Amino acid sequence: DAEIEEVFQKLRQVAAKQGFSTWSPALTGDLLSPELNKVVGITAKLKELKAAAAKGGEKLELWKELKVETFAQCVAVVWGISVLNSFLSVQLMIIARISTLFKLHAPPNSELQYNDVRTLLEKELEKVIDRFMKKTLRDICSISTESAAKALDSVDLKRMMSFGDVLSTLACISSTTEFRISGKGWARTLLSAKKDGEDSDTTCSKSEAELRDQYHSNLRRVLEGQDFEFAVSVSARSVSDMLMNRCKDLFIMQTEQRSGAKRTRESEGARALPLAKVVPLVSTSTEQIIADCNPIIEYEVSKLPEVIRACADAFSVHVA
Repeated sequence: DAEIEEVFQKLRQVAAKQGFSTWSPALTGDLLSPELNKVVGITAKLKELKAAAAKGGEKLELWKELKVETFAQCVAVVWGISVLNSFLSVQLMIIARISTLFKLHAPPNSELQYNDVRTLLEKELEKVIDRFMKKTLRDICSISTESAAKALDSVDLKRMMSFGDVLSTLACISSTTEFRISGKGWARTLLSAKKDGEDSDTTCSKSEAELRDQYHSNLRRVLEGQDFEFAVSVSARSVSDMLMNRCKDLFIMQTEQRSGAKRTRESEGARALPLAKVVPLVSTSTEQIIADCNPIIEYEVSKLPEVIRACADAFSVHVA
C-alpha cells in the first residue's frame, strides 16, 4: 500500500535524524566518562610520570593497561553506537504502529486518547533505554575490556604491527565481544529478566496495562528475529569500517613521518609501527567516531538495507 509505505519512510527518516540524536548525548557522555573510559586517566598518569622523568615498572604497567583499554574502548564504541541505534529504531516503529492503530480503531468511549497512548509508550521506551545505559552498555564495555586483555596479553608494546595486524586484532576482540553479548539472543541481552511489563506502574488502568503488554510483547518478538540481529551486526561493521578508515589515514601519516627525509613510498603491506605508536592512533579514531556519531547514524547506518528491513519488521503487521 503506497500510503503505508509513505508513512513508514517518513517515520524511518524521523527515527534516523531525531531518535538516535535524542539519546546520543547520554551515550557519548557515558562512553567518555571516567567510569567507562579509562584511557584518559591512564594517559594523564603517564604524562605525570614523564614530567617527573620516572622510569621502571609503574610506567610499563600503565602502558600495558593503556593498550588494552584503548582497543577495548574502540570496540565498545562500535557496539554501543550500533546496538543503541538499532534498539531505538525498532522501538520507535513499534510505538508509531501501535499508536496509529489505536487512533484508527479505538472505541468511541475509550478512556485514552492518541496523545495519551504515545506518552505512555514513550515512557516505556525511556525505561528500556535507561536499562540499556545503566546495564547493557556497561556490560559491553566490561566484556570488550576482557576480550582485549586476552587478545593483547602476549603482544609486546615494541612489536611492529602492520595496519593489517591492527585490523585483525580489533576484529578478534570485536567478534569475541559480539558473541558474548549476543550469544544467547538480543532479547535476553537487552530486556529485563522480569516478565514483560512486570516492573510497570501497578496502578495503571486495564487499557494502559494492555498497551504496555502489547508494546513489550512486540518488542521481544522483534528482538528475537533475524532481521534485528542482522541490523545490529551490519551496523557494527559499517561503524567499524568508518573508524578503521580514519585510523588507516593516521597510520599512513605516522609511517611516512617516521621515514624521515627519505619519504619512501612503502607499499601498505610494508608499513609498520610499534604497538605503542598504534595505541594513540586507535584512540584518536575512536574519539572522532564518538564526536561524529549523529551524522554517521543519520547519513550512513540508517540507510543500510538490513537496518531498514529491521524497522519494516517492527512496523509490520507480523509482530502485532
